[in-house]
Amino acid sequence: MNRTALLIIDMQHDFSVPGGACEIPGAHATIPMIRKILLQFRELNWPIFHVVREYRADGSDVEITRLPSLLANPMLVPGTPGVRIAPGLEPEEGEYRIVKQRFSAFMYTELDLMLRRLQVKRVVVTGTQLPVCLRTTLFDGLSLDYEMILLTDASSSRTPEIHQANIVDIQNIGIACYQTQDFITQHMTKG
Repeated sequence: MNRTALLIIDMQHDFSVPGGACEIPGAHATIPMIRKILLQFRELNWPIFHVVREYRADGSDVEITRLPSLLANPMLVPGTPGVRIAPGLEPEEGEYRIVKQRFSAFMYTELDLMLRRLQVKRVVVTGTQLPVCLRTTLFDGLSLDYEMILLTDASSSRTPEIHQANIVDIQNIGIACYQTQDFITQHMTKG
């Protein structure tokens, strides 16, 4: 069995809603494609993980490079509007929520343990932003022997040029990259 899981990374108000504290240009535009794959996973009852960032207000758990900006402009603090999941992508009952304080969804989280318990072999990655959190998650997952897949139109970067350069790098190490509809057609349809 090649069980497949979906990761939706950092699609929170602070990152993906216009005017968010650390808005990523283009993240909001990916919501329809992420929703499309999310609905397909729900229909097939395949595992779904909503990976979110949350930091303590005092910055004691933030990456050292982000500490000055977090203290100057609090973001991703539990209980604030910025940590909410983007509209249309909210978790439903039975879906998993993973909280991370580092770039990779695997670092210091229970993600690997849960994927193994669910007998997942293939992980589909979506969200924001590709050169940082998605890329480190893709590389860490590959290092942990998961078949990692990136949905290129369900992920975002600060510019199209940065996005394309990262896709090329990711493909060059052997990670499969698909447009959302192509992945659905090739891996999720019965027949």
